[in-house]
Amino acid sequence: MKALVALLLTTPLPTFAGSGDFLKPLSVPEKSPWEVTGAASLGLATGNADTLTYSLQFSGTYEKDRSEAEIGAALLQSDNNGVTTTENFRLDGKYSRTISGRFKVGGFLTFLADPIADLDYRLDLGLVPGYQFIKSNRTKLSLELGPGYLWEKQEGRPDHYASFRLAQRFEHKLTDRSKLWQALVLSPELSDFNNLLLTAQVGLDISLTTQWGLRTSLRYQSDTTPAAGNGKDDFLLLTGVTYTLGDTGPPDEKSGFHFPRLKTKKTAAAPPGWNTSAGLDFSLARGNANSLLIGLSLDSAYRARHHETFIEGIYNRSDNEGDTAADSLRTSVQHNRNLSERFFIGGTLGYFRDQLADVAYRLTPSLAAGYYLAQNENTTLSCEGGPGFTFEEVGGLRDEFLSFNLTQKLIWRLNEILTLKQSTGAIIDSSSSSDYLLAAKLVIETKITSHLSWRVAAAWTLDNTPAAGREKDDATLTSGISIQF
Repeated sequence: MKALVALLLTTPLPTFAGSGDFLKPLSVPEKSPWEVTGAASLGLATGNADTLTYSLQFSGTYEKDRSEAEIGAALLQSDNNGVTTTENFRLDGKYSRTISGRFKVGGFLTFLADPIADLDYRLDLGLVPGYQFIKSNRTKLSLELGPGYLWEKQEGRPDHYASFRLAQRFEHKLTDRSKLWQALVLSPELSDFNNLLLTAQVGLDISLTTQWGLRTSLRYQSDTTPAAGNGKDDFLLLTGVTYTLGDTGPPDEKSGFHFPRLKTKKTAAAPPGWNTSAGLDFSLARGNANSLLIGLSLDSAYRARHHETFIEGIYNRSDNEGDTAADSLRTSVQHNRNLSERFFIGGTLGYFRDQLADVAYRLTPSLAAGYYLAQNENTTLSCEGGPGFTFEEVGGLRDEFLSFNLTQKLIWRLNEILTLKQSTGAIIDSSSSSDYLLAAKLVIETKITSHLSWRVAAAWTLDNTPAAGREKDDATLTSGISIQF
């Protein structure tokens, strides 16, 4: 089994407002000066390839009166076939106090460890005089510069020297639900500006609820004096889910943990015409670590009074340090003729390729007769089955056989912004009941805007007669952005 994962799963506890003395005016609880957020992404492949990549991020900000504090931690780990390819940990802390107007002064502490870059530790601390150029409800821009001192151990050799730190940060709320942020830290040696460290980050945070959110970030790091055999530059692109502790605002119809309910129509069918969505899952690391994960998907449906057409395509590719962890393509086209409100007949053409499972191709044309168990505005549930033919090349051996196909499909709109899509299918060799293929898929889409959604997709296949030396199971789990048009 192999899987590619980019997601964080945690569940916040709901909060309830108690009632007090109705004769007394209601008091608004004081907002906590702390705002704490955690973020995570995960990539996993097991079976024919064994890789694991994950990142964990934690940040906390404190703001009260004239005092401000920031703490943060980030961990990135990647293993490929038992060999660690990426391993770094960063810890940041800062405290500052406004002394007059927009001027502030404080101190900072930064710790970094990167065994792959042969860096046992790097500890940097110093003073941070700064100036707040912009400070409004929507936009913040600040600049800090000051002296520091650095201790490090690289290539087994300890070193220490006086440094100079320049830091800049920008935040801007694009909407009530989205925020763009950017940060830059430059830290050269005071006596040798050719020895410098540079870290630049840019990211986009999107709020789904008062506590849940999405984060896409790009980080660039440069060390002009790296250990022997290592590169100077590192790029990292991550997409994941965030969770903020505490309640950041009251839920309402536009945001909040409690989503609005649907006004259901029991007999209304799916709207006619084309309905198409395309998805993209992507993460990238370049430099001392090299990994790539990309997932593309297309799901299109056309509905008319007596006809239906469905087009689907899924492509997954993952590489880690030059080794392929996943490379598969699955497509299908289906056309149905509605004989009545519930019954239909149709034909399907499917194609499948998987490099790691040693499936060069699998072509499956088939006929089907089906029935809609449920068909309304919010729920579509159907079952179908019929004869087909399978042409394939697995493990370098070509085969073709008469088969029988069974499929079940479900589309369920749980509420105004949450939709669940699920399907299962089987292809059985008519001459051998032990030669069969099973497939299952589950997709959950959460709307961000009317045309943009966050999508989590899981797929599983089982080939009971795989190529020699290959696993029977093949599973993927991805998350990313989906566009509806």
